[in-house]
Amino acid sequence: MKKYCLFIIALLAVTYSNGQGRKTELLDRLKSSLEQNNYGIQTTFYYPTEISINDYPVFRGLEFFGNTIPNFIDIAIDKNGEQELKVLIDLTKYKKQGKPILEILLVKSAKGVSIISNKSDFPEENILVNYQLSDDDITQENIKNGYFLKTIKFKAKVPIELSTLNKSVQLTNSKELLDKLYNAVAKLTKGINDRDSNNVLEIIQSAEFEVAQLRGMKKEWMLTERKALLSNTFTLLPKDSCEVKIYGNGTRATLVQKNLEIIKQSAITSNFTKENYPKGRVVQFYNFYYNLPKGKQELELIRFDGYAITKYGKK
Repeated sequence: MKKYCLFIIALLAVTYSNGQGRKTELLDRLKSSLEQNNYGIQTTFYYPTEISINDYPVFRGLEFFGNTIPNFIDIAIDKNGEQELKVLIDLTKYKKQGKPILEILLVKSAKGVSIISNKSDFPEENILVNYQLSDDDITQENIKNGYFLKTIKFKAKVPIELSTLNKSVQLTNSKELLDKLYNAVAKLTKGINDRDSNNVLEIIQSAEFEVAQLRGMKKEWMLTERKALLSNTFTLLPKDSCEVKIYGNGTRATLVQKNLEIIKQSAITSNFTKENYPKGRVVQFYNFYYNLPKGKQELELIRFDGYAITKYGKK
């Protein structure tokens, strides 16, 4: 089955109004800078692939047949200086391609990145990663293990310091964590489906403000994304079909489908408000990442994003 993935960053907003009147929006505190560097990554790949930066997944591709897909990654550049990019490729169905298995072009641009055609579009100093993986790089041990894993270092910076980075405790994968995480996500998805904007925005306010700051987004853009989120219908898998996946160097947990696949899909999906998508049936996946702040007992939403898979010719 051929699938095409468009990674869609889902950025939302904060506090709303209640019966006493309008509350102050966290979005009013956004600091946007025209000089902010924007970071974009373009990948061409032939096997299920996940790319993370600073242990935050910025790209997932499943059952692909070779596509060039651009994406913003500012959401993962949460510190100044050296960054860590990790590539994870599922080699379960590996066969020699005779051409690059994976190509990565990661660049910075003060004007933003929409579509990257090739490295000649950017000055040499703006190219942060230019990487190719070929059949010759795949070892027998990789094939035996069923996956390929590589770490690449590069340097980047952000215009704002995030307070959450040093305020999260280390998480341990356990039944207790699964129960807490599932209950938190269930409460959020129920609020979205019930169109309970006050409840939803109370949950997401800190996370969406942080994401908005990282990406240099304006308030009006956030409000548009908020409207889209609250108009979708979400589906959460039963708890026994879910498992915990920990990212953020041990500080962020998200729900994924329980299976034997190396690249895990999110346990939460949503339907587009558009009934007929012109190129096929679209399934949209959302990733909600929770942390446990020091001194607290309950998980809190710290980051979130979304991506879509178009299943061509499938109903």
